[in-house]
Amino acid sequence: MGTCNSQKNTCNTVKQINQVEVISQFTTIRELMHFFDQISLEKLNFPDLSAFLSKHINKNRVVNEGKTWVAINEVKTILNNKTAILIRNFNPETDAAIQLIYLLKQLIEVSMGAQELSTSFNENAVELFHYYQAQLVQVSIEVLLAVNTLVRKQEYWWKDNYFNWRSIYIQTMFKIQQPFVEKIDLIGPFYGFIALLKQCAQLICNQQKSPDLIEIDIKAQQEVLEQFYSQIRTGFLQNQSSQLESINWERQIASKSLGQQLQLYHLYINKKNYTS
Repeated sequence: MGTCNSQKNTCNTVKQINQVEVISQFTTIRELMHFFDQISLEKLNFPDLSAFLSKHINKNRVVNEGKTWVAINEVKTILNNKTAILIRNFNPETDAAIQLIYLLKQLIEVSMGAQELSTSFNENAVELFHYYQAQLVQVSIEVLLAVNTLVRKQEYWWKDNYFNWRSIYIQTMFKIQQPFVEKIDLIGPFYGFIALLKQCAQLICNQQKSPDLIEIDIKAQQEVLEQFYSQIRTGFLQNQSSQLESINWERQIASKSLGQQLQLYHLYINKKNYTS
């Protein structure tokens, strides 16, 4: 998965470089992103590109130290500079590259909406968004590498199963399903994975509540309902008591003489006025 298989017959003759040591030389995230733009995948001494990128995103603490948008914006700038060249050289590969850049920009736009809401996230949403940011940085770099691969008409390192394990993990973590997407030539795996990440961002924007918060809300609703029904019961019993009292008074009055009835009515009315 993610293995660079181009030039299989000549790979053994190409001098391998230690990318781990090279990348550790960079002092800024911008320099790191530009290195990825110039990286030679044929010389990459690492069997899995996905794991390689994930390792260095963590190693450079891109997400942990709040450098997520520095990395993403730098990749976006690099891709914007390439777009003008891609438009002037139309062919199936450059067309796919332009589509890929457009898909990434859509994802970034949705992600910015989630970023704006991040200050109000509960603990569960913060954890999800932290993982999402790491995926966003990684897929941004992967898009950059894919665009370069398409332009150079090299063998595609992203196979149908390249994003497979990451997609499964995301679906489990966010409790969502892979959205249906139409098959697109050349960049199909990217299209499906970016569609999944967009769905994650939208889920985060909706501020999906953790099970604990949902349970708290249910308890609060129950308390309100209990208070409501308690008030209804109290009102009903009071009315019922008043009705019984009225009936008792009527029974007493019926057994009295006219003069006595008037006196009892007078006492009953005064009592009602006093208690109301």
